[in-house]
Amino acid sequence: MKTNTPYIFELTIKDSQVNNIIDLLENKNINKFSFPLTGNQFKIYALTDKNNIIYVGSTKSSIKNRLRYGLKMNGQNGYHGYKWKKLPTVRLFVWCFEDYDREKVESVEAELVFLIRTKTGKWPAHQNEIHFNNLFIPTGQQVAEKIYCQITDRLENNI
Repeated sequence: MKTNTPYIFELTIKDSQVNNIIDLLENKNINKFSFPLTGNQFKIYALTDKNNIIYVGSTKSSIKNRLRYGLKMNGQNGYHGYKWKKLPTVRLFVWCFEDYDREKVESVEAELVFLIRTKTGKWPAHQNEIHFNNLFIPTGQQVAEKIYCQITDRLENNI
């Protein structure tokens, strides 16, 4: 089990679109995401506001496509999209998992959301749903703990 260092970005949201992307690890503006964020391996992503984890998701799509889909949806077909899409800026953390299948990634995602609830006493403010399963325990819990520490370390150090 390995947990890679996350990719970290600051996103500016305007009119339900990503208007600007800052790569916080490189400390520069970028025009678009690059591989592996554009690849079709599974990814876990988390969003934070200034001090809190507000959303956790998983996808096999490129991050660009997943974000665009969640930002543009308006409830016409029953899905209203991301609850956080009205925020002017968010911080995006992304982890790529080449060796994990959907069940493993969803397990880590659910364990991370539950860990946030356990540590803070609250569910992430803009979380819509999670998919629990017990097929990847205790590894999913261990990966979630590492991810949680990576996020909270950066929040505490304002990185």
